Amino acid sequence: MKTVHTFCRVCEPSCGLVAEVEDDAIVRIRADASHPVSKGFACHKGLGFLGVHDDPDRLNVPLRRAADGASFEPVSWDDATSAIGGELARIRKEHGPDAIAGYIGNPTAFNALGSQAITEFFGLVGTRTLWSSGTQDCSNKFAASEAVYGTSTLHPIPDIANTDCLFLIGENPRVSHMSFVSIADPMAKIEAAVKRGAKVFYVNPRIVESAGPDSGEVVQILPDTDVYFLAALLHEIDAMGRFREEVLAAHGRNVEGLRAFIAPYTAEAVAPVVGLSAEHIRALAETFSSAPRASAHMSTGANMGRQGTLASWLVQMLVFVTGNLDVPGGNFYGEGFYPAAKAGRTDTSNVFFETPFGEMRHVRGALPGVLAPDMILHESRPIRALVVIAGNPVLSMGGEARLREALATLELIVVIDLFRNATAEYAHYVLPTTDMLERADVNICGLGMQYEPYVQYTDAVVAPAAERREEWWILARLQQAMGLASSLDARPAAPFVRLDRMLARRKLSIAALRERPAGTAVLPRDAIGRFYGEFIQTSDQRVDCSPVLFDEAKGRAHAIFDELVRAAPRFRLISLRHIFMHNSWYQNVAKLKRGRNASNALHVHPDDLRSLGIEDGSVVVIENENGRIEAPVRSDASLREGVVAMTHGWGNHRTPGMRVANAHPGVNVNALLPSGPSAYEKLSNQAFMTGVPVSIAELRVGSIRL
Repeated sequence: MKTVHTFCRVCEPSCGLVAEVEDDAIVRIRADASHPVSKGFACHKGLGFLGVHDDPDRLNVPLRRAADGASFEPVSWDDATSAIGGELARIRKEHGPDAIAGYIGNPTAFNALGSQAITEFFGLVGTRTLWSSGTQDCSNKFAASEAVYGTSTLHPIPDIANTDCLFLIGENPRVSHMSFVSIADPMAKIEAAVKRGAKVFYVNPRIVESAGPDSGEVVQILPDTDVYFLAALLHEIDAMGRFREEVLAAHGRNVEGLRAFIAPYTAEAVAPVVGLSAEHIRALAETFSSAPRASAHMSTGANMGRQGTLASWLVQMLVFVTGNLDVPGGNFYGEGFYPAAKAGRTDTSNVFFETPFGEMRHVRGALPGVLAPDMILHESRPIRALVVIAGNPVLSMGGEARLREALATLELIVVIDLFRNATAEYAHYVLPTTDMLERADVNICGLGMQYEPYVQYTDAVVAPAAERREEWWILARLQQAMGLASSLDARPAAPFVRLDRMLARRKLSIAALRERPAGTAVLPRDAIGRFYGEFIQTSDQRVDCSPVLFDEAKGRAHAIFDELVRAAPRFRLISLRHIFMHNSWYQNVAKLKRGRNASNALHVHPDDLRSLGIEDGSVVVIENENGRIEAPVRSDASLREGVVAMTHGWGNHRTPGMRVANAHPGVNVNALLPSGPSAYEKLSNQAFMTGVPVSIAELRVGSIRL
């Protein structure tokens, strides 16, 4: 038995792991107690990853669609890459590079070589037609940071260990372990902060699992109203005279624009819309602004609303105007081993361009994912080929039915993944990739978000099984087949050259990291105090408190507010995360499909069930103008009345390549989400995915497959 030090690549903390290997097979994964940062902490995601690694449904050889059009057959790598490259080259020559689209899934963010290979591949192809999972959960943060700080890669994180007041908005760290913060064991740090007297508030429509006597309290807001809650906080803090004028004068601009936006949003005006009393809002404003040091962070529960960019902007403003940016106990930039803030520098003065679907922009290279069906089916300029890398748009985006229709029209679909997922059922070629335990890697995802800065290198824990290949290698082979330059042209290939150049800034290298215990180098935590002088990327190195780019969105915000005052929806649907389904990573793991977790029920407050005359466990119809689904209902007092919740990552009725998921398909809640030109926030391309109005009725006739 040998042990191999490695790290998790399912979410941002990248917790240290130890794999126990016998006869070239991994028999156990445990937390790395010797890791200098995670120190023996790891959550269910990393510890349970063997369920993915050992899954008998994993792809082992390249597949191509058989002549019958309904099944798949094995094909060699040479034949697959040659045929795919030839088709891509033909489509590019006949219809232009934009006729080739790409969809990039969430796992690529945790794959250092894969992420850089994706940029190179689509850059050489020359296409501007890219979609990503980011437009389903986080593109608003990139758009806000570009406009406020001048770069998409500047996301100040809360200094939990030293803060006196912490607002966590749309976040449940006990379950998700935080997003856009690379931090080990966040709940332990939060509980330690509460023990020394810090006030912690979870702004959420649910009484989240993170809250408790030792970890903070819930501010139970109505969904998709975060913008107005934040605006009211800022309004009341300003009315108290607690904007730090010296900070604004030294480091801000366009403060008058911020004040003009928040002017209508008094605590009294906002209270009925957000579902809190005016007194509660003012008390929270008092608590935050009077704390010696305060911090705030926002995650997917707010990102995925209709106004995620404005919400992200106002979170930044809450920290900045109270003097809590770039100070101990406030929010700071977690630099990491490379100055990523400069790499994301963006000029937002002219980002929009005209398209058949109206004005549009790219955010981190991506267009709105919910426009994919419209773009594929466009009469004069249709998309003809799609390359999907580590993603599953059929089930992850709104508008499933229309996307399925659109995919069936494409001349070429290539899916590069661990599994033959729901999207891959439409593919012409499905190419098997390695998982995180079968490839060498660096914890690149933490750049700019590390609470405790460090860099870790890992070799592959075990060799790739069968004919699985790394994403960078697959894309490089496709480039060769298209007649494009490729990293495989060099002999031998040296995929880590770029990362070595990045590491050189810290006088490190892959070779040097290999020699360190656990492949890890802890870096100085010296980012605080350098924000305004080094990290901010606006032309004048000032925080833009009211970007001109936001003017149209601010007008829309006022209009939405008026609509909510006049007629708020009876029920609003939110996404529910729990430990049995992290996005769709673990959808095919048999041990997670048991008991109440064998399907995804609709969670409803017990008082709402009584008012509807529906019993717990009944099957209900959930519908709106976007779609209709049937699901069992579950009484859930953690929700506030008028809020219903379902877990996404389900809906595998037509996914025979994933037998466990297919046997326990659940329902795709995203069928209720809007798609098309009006279904996303124009500023960020972020889809509207939470707080969506729905109606509920008991199913009297028919049946549901559970």
